Amino acid sequence: MAYKYITDNNLYKKQTYMYSEYKGMLFFKEYLDSRQAFLEQNEFEKTDNAARENINNPVQKNLLDLKKSMESGKYDKETVYLINAYTKSFEVRKRVYTEYDDSWKPLSNEDFSDIKNYLLFADCLLLAYRNLKCMKYFNCLLKVVDTLLSIQDQIDCQWKRHFSYIIRQELDIVYEIAIENGIRLGDSE
Repeated sequence: MAYKYITDNNLYKKQTYMYSEYKGMLFFKEYLDSRQAFLEQNEFEKTDNAARENINNPVQKNLLDLKKSMESGKYDKETVYLINAYTKSFEVRKRVYTEYDDSWKPLSNEDFSDIKNYLLFADCLLLAYRNLKCMKYFNCLLKVVDTLLSIQDQIDCQWKRHFSYIIRQELDIVYEIAIENGIRLGDSE
């Protein structure tokens, strides 16, 4: 059985994680295999600077500013508000749009297929989790990575390099959490 959360294009066939059945270590094996398969097919050196170039829409500018703010250690009220707003919007819609109104609803005809939006959002979620240790950011990151894996054939080489970095960071966190909780991942059944 394959990891079922990346079998179709998640941008159009949204996943319903809430209703997932418990599968124990089999689930972790499928999850880990899905990430390792991507990394093995896309061998790149670690990098995290690809997403800094060519801003294409208001959300990218906003997410890049948010990322820079978090990288500098700034976690003020506005920073936390923004990461929470993006997280909530993604959790509800399972998409990152190119522009939102003041109540965080996507503007009527806004696009949600720009891969760079998802990569920048993943960067922000990684930083938020690492610095705030709030599991909702990591939980959302898992879903963003699932979405990107479901459309990996649409990601060009430059962005696959950056996506590899994100997956490595995600896996590092999974292993850290497993160790902290006495869970043995990998070859255990």
